[in-house]
Amino acid sequence: MRDILTSPDSVKIKHDRRVYNTRLLVLFSILFLLIIGALAFFSGHSRLTINNVVVTGTHIISSSDVESLVNDRLSGRYFYLFSHKNNLIYPKGKIYDDLRKAYPRIEQLSVYRDDWNTLHLSITERQGSYLYCGSTIPEATLDIGENCYFVNTDGYVFDKAPYFSGNIYFKYYITIPNSDNVLGQYLMPVEDFHKLARFIDGVTDIGFKPNYIVTGNDGIDSLYLNSNQGGIDHKILFKNNEDLDLILDNLSIAMKKKEFADEINSKYTTLQYIDLRFKDKVLYKFQ
Repeated sequence: MRDILTSPDSVKIKHDRRVYNTRLLVLFSILFLLIIGALAFFSGHSRLTINNVVVTGTHIISSSDVESLVNDRLSGRYFYLFSHKNNLIYPKGKIYDDLRKAYPRIEQLSVYRDDWNTLHLSITERQGSYLYCGSTIPEATLDIGENCYFVNTDGYVFDKAPYFSGNIYFKYYITIPNSDNVLGQYLMPVEDFHKLARFIDGVTDIGFKPNYIVTGNDGIDSLYLNSNQGGIDHKILFKNNEDLDLILDNLSIAMKKKEFADEINSKYTTLQYIDLRFKDKVLYKFQ
């Protein structure tokens, strides 16, 4: 093996190159830190930060609570450097997701800047069409209407409802998973809920006045009807896995027969049930 001799000049050149590269690296590192520091400093400049939150469209949701949540998300800094309030890098996605999670009543939400310093939140609230009041009817009549939740037209549970006496809203008594935390759940698949709602509307169109429904674990549902004189409970029985349109047609055809309709109407106060569980048959019983 032969030793390769290096001249003193080549060694000096390599040494000088290493020193130059090291100094260059240090210089760029200092410049980088200065730029980061400057950006971090100016990210919180008053002209570049959001200092006003405007909430519109709320009626039941507290706008001050929404503002408080948004201001909380705007506090702090990214990596302890860049202000969350900076109008170019504010946490829009987190604000959107946290508001939708905190307020299931929100149906539509837009988060945008009105100007350099104002964040606007436009909210559309869900409208309650029905009530979900648990899996069973309370034994005490006075408790009916307690512990209910608003439900929209898709069967989505979105807010706790105040106490309602009487039959201001149609009520659903359904067993659903995780009944201890019903907010944000659907009572059933949306398509099934629509079918059931159409059936109830159809019963109303025929001339009855449904007040609430109890779905049974045995596949048999009971649709309870209004009692004009506060008498016994009247109900319509049907299987929830059957064709509801066909069941409704059978009831409609029966009510168009004068003898049947006259008997139901004249003895309505003593009506116990109308049974639609059997194909092409409408059974009924009086007290």
